[in-house]
Amino acid sequence: MKTRYRPVSRQRRILILMLAIGTAITVVFMLLERPGGLHGPRAQPALAQPPAPEVCAAGAQTHCVGGKADVIALPPPAAASRAL
Repeated sequence: MKTRYRPVSRQRRILILMLAIGTAITVVFMLLERPGGLHGPRAQPALAQPPAPEVCAAGAQTHCVGGKADVIALPPPAAASRAL
């Protein structure tokens, strides 16, 4: 038994159209809106200033501006021999 084709009613088409428009507006709004947080200007918290590093005294080499930095570096790898 074949079922007859029944087109979508006018009211149902308007509902589908309104849902599509609402969805499109929502998607565009979500793409343009900044995610999370406060909107508009906000006061920046006062940052605590770290103490200025001291200039190296005569003979001092660590924990001062221009001091020596200890760096541990690995030696370069040995040249690998190629066996053909």
